[in-house]
Amino acid sequence: MRKRQIDTLKIFNLNVQQVKENEEYLINFESGGRELVINIILGADFPNVKPKLIVSPILNHPWVNASTGEIENAPGILNYTIHSDLGRVVQAISREFERHPPQLLNETSGTPQHCRNGNSQEPKAPDRRIVASPVAVEQDVFGLQALSLEDLNRLKVDEDYLENFIEKIGFVQNQSNEMNNLLDQIEQTATENLAKKQHIEGQKAKLDEIYEEFKELGERYEALNQKYQKKSEDFSPQHIKELLQIAVSAADTRSDEEAHKFLAGDSDVGTFLGNFIESRKSYTMRKAKEDRLVQQLTALERAAF
Repeated sequence: MRKRQIDTLKIFNLNVQQVKENEEYLINFESGGRELVINIILGADFPNVKPKLIVSPILNHPWVNASTGEIENAPGILNYTIHSDLGRVVQAISREFERHPPQLLNETSGTPQHCRNGNSQEPKAPDRRIVASPVAVEQDVFGLQALSLEDLNRLKVDEDYLENFIEKIGFVQNQSNEMNNLLDQIEQTATENLAKKQHIEGQKAKLDEIYEEFKELGERYEALNQKYQKKSEDFSPQHIKELLQIAVSAADTRSDEEAHKFLAGDSDVGTFLGNFIESRKSYTMRKAKEDRLVQQLTALERAAF
C-alpha cells in the first residue's frame, strides 16, 4: 500500500523528486510567478498515518501553519484516511496555490495610519491576521451547504460515512476514474510488453543463428582467401617466368646429356637423333615462351604496371 501511494504521487503530479526512497519526496511548481516547493514526508506508519507536507517559502494561507510552513488545514489532510490517495491530496493543494497565489508570510505588513487633523501617529504593528481563503468565496464544490447539521456532525465522527460522502463528490469521482484509467493503461502496457517477450526471444534466437552462419561463412572465406593467395602466387607472371627458366635449363641439360652419350658410344644413331631432337624442340619452345614473357613483363614495368 505504501508503494501504491507513492505511485499515485508520481501519476498525479509533475516534477516529483525523490529525496529519500520511500520516505521523503518533493514537488516544485509556480504560484503567482514564484517557485514553491512542497516537501512530502512519509512517516514509518504511513499510510495508516497521514503524511507531513511542508511548503516553502512559508505562505500566508489558512491551510499553512505560519510558524513551521506545515500544511495542516487542507481538506485532503483534515479528511485523510488510509484509503486516501497521496497523489490526489498533493495535487489538490498545489492546484489551490496555483489558481489562487497566496502571499508569502514575509510579504504581509501593516501600513501607517494618519489622524484626521493631519498629525502622524505611531505606525501600528503589522497586521498578521490571515486573510480569508479564496476557496471560501467559491461555489460549494463539496455540497456541504445542502447538508443538515446532523449530517455535518456525522461527517465529523463517522469515518465510513465521511469516506462514502467524499467518494461521491464529483471531482473526486473524476480523479478516481482518471487514476483507474491510468492504472489500466499501465497494466495494459505491462501486458503488451510481456506479450512481446516471446517475439523478442524468437528474434534473439534467430539473430544467434544468423551470427553462427556469419561466423561459419567468415571461416570459409578465410580458407578460400588463403587458397586464392596461394594460387595467385603460383600463377603470377614472375613465378611463371621462373618455372620457364627452370624448364629451359632442364631441356638444354637433357640435350647435352644425349650428345655426351652418343659421343661416348652409349647410344646408337637412331636413339640419339630421337632423344636429341625432342629435347632441343622442348628447349626451343620453352625458350621462346620465356623470351616472350620477359618482353611482356618489361613492357609492363615501363608502363608502370
